[in-house]
Amino acid sequence: MGLSPRVTAVDMPERYVRLCLRVGRHIDGFVDAFIGPSEWERSIAADEPVDPRRLRDEAQILLAGLDDADLEEERRRWLRGQLEALECVTERLSGEGIAWTDEVERCLGVSPTRTDTRVFEGVHRGLDPVIPGSGTVRERYSAWDENNAVSREKLVPALGRLKEVLRPRAHALAPMPAEESVTYEIVSNEPWIAYNWYEGQHRSRVELNADLPISICLLVDLAAHEAYPGHHTVRTVKDALLYRDLGRLEASIAIGLAPESLVSVGIAMNALKEALGPEPFDVVADILADIDLRFDPIEANEFHRAEMALYAAATNAAFMLHEDGAATEEVEEYLREWGLESNEKAARTVAFITEPSLRAYVPA
Repeated sequence: MGLSPRVTAVDMPERYVRLCLRVGRHIDGFVDAFIGPSEWERSIAADEPVDPRRLRDEAQILLAGLDDADLEEERRRWLRGQLEALECVTERLSGEGIAWTDEVERCLGVSPTRTDTRVFEGVHRGLDPVIPGSGTVRERYSAWDENNAVSREKLVPALGRLKEVLRPRAHALAPMPAEESVTYEIVSNEPWIAYNWYEGQHRSRVELNADLPISICLLVDLAAHEAYPGHHTVRTVKDALLYRDLGRLEASIAIGLAPESLVSVGIAMNALKEALGPEPFDVVADILADIDLRFDPIEANEFHRAEMALYAAATNAAFMLHEDGAATEEVEEYLREWGLESNEKAARTVAFITEPSLRAYVPA
């Protein structure tokens, strides 16, 4: 890999894409999707991985050349954020120590913040009169989650039914090519709950990790988050509009730790509400009852609202681990107490936020 200090508007996007692919040789899953020239991917895969220090140098050269590149301001601004993330990632790969908060700021372009435990106390109080049964709020929350788990054999059929409702609403929000499609697969032994793999040609494969039980609330949210109008919708629109129609080569690749991913996750986190409104389980209760998945939609709406609010406990847990030096056991107990997570879920959350390639992703 030869480094040229001169960057032009013509080769800036290509060098950015090639840099992303080369960083991906060092980090499994760093490249979320690539729909650009297949020969680039093949040649980089055939070569020996490039020394991370040279990759860092390339990121810095591209950053230095951005202002002089004859590109639209919005493209330069977008590329700057992505390249600053790549600079940080390659510095870490080079062995440089980077504090967690600095990594989040440099990779995602936002400053992580702690959530006061009084916020979680308020969520717990709101759940108290809603979640049925006896015992503490945490015990009843866990029991509701378990009692409303979707059996493994019904996960894909349920996602298929949900797609019937969500897909047309996603098309109304963000027009996509008529031939776009999503398939679903069940997997195991992954640090995440679900993942969207965009395969190009307006197609995605969504993998669902069934190692732990998946409640009806989580499943419905994931259907929107990963597909319609979440990650699949975002990638399909970018493919059709930015890459194919406008010819922006930089839109041919998606990387998992950059401002682009923060925006994508932000859209996905709000996807269910945007598609179905503030009471989404009122909308899907009947269609899921058709495949014998029955639940109380009033309880489900309240449970889901609480679940979304309690996600902030994971960011607090990341602060505890990476900034405060807390022990794993202490962090898992925190997640159980304030995030209302089961023992198994707390352990998986800690595994996720300690995975080197994922740890800065938590605030997203």
